[in-house]
Amino acid sequence: MRKNLTVVGLAMMAAAASAAEQGIYVGGGIGSTRFESNGESESKTSFGATLGYTLNENVAFELQVRRLGEWKIEGSTVTANAVQASILGILPIANGFSVYGRLGYGRNSLDVSYAKTNVSVSNNELLVGAGAAYHFTKNLSARAEYNYLGENAISSGTDDMKVKIGQFNLGMNYAF
Repeated sequence: MRKNLTVVGLAMMAAAASAAEQGIYVGGGIGSTRFESNGESESKTSFGATLGYTLNENVAFELQVRRLGEWKIEGSTVTANAVQASILGILPIANGFSVYGRLGYGRNSLDVSYAKTNVSVSNNELLVGAGAAYHFTKNLSARAEYNYLGENAISSGTDDMKVKIGQFNLGMNYAF
């Protein structure tokens, strides 16, 4: 009888701990986005927001919007943006530290504004990434990650160009 009560008690504690890990979280971050094309590269400051759901201590789902960078070129304003959906595979290490891998799908866009003319080019790409997180409390965490947003094709008339996009981000999340 005592053995059965112990097993039931442990099962209830495990269920409570698992339930405590589930939930919605929001976050924000800043980073550096690197654009590479034709042997040349340039980095821009990026920022973004995250909406996520933790299914359990090993799986989370995220939606992100990011401003990848902005340039002023000969009177034009060029901005690069991304909207992403991904799943995270999380491995808790110890004392609030965890590492994770990211697999997802993103829509990367390049918008050009000149005078009253606006042009937009978008690509849908697979994204992969890896990162590490530290939980200060049950609700507040910080993380650092690298994401590869794919090789994006940009075409204008007869000109074709491939741009590889990678990001390094630092961010904070708050779980509800």
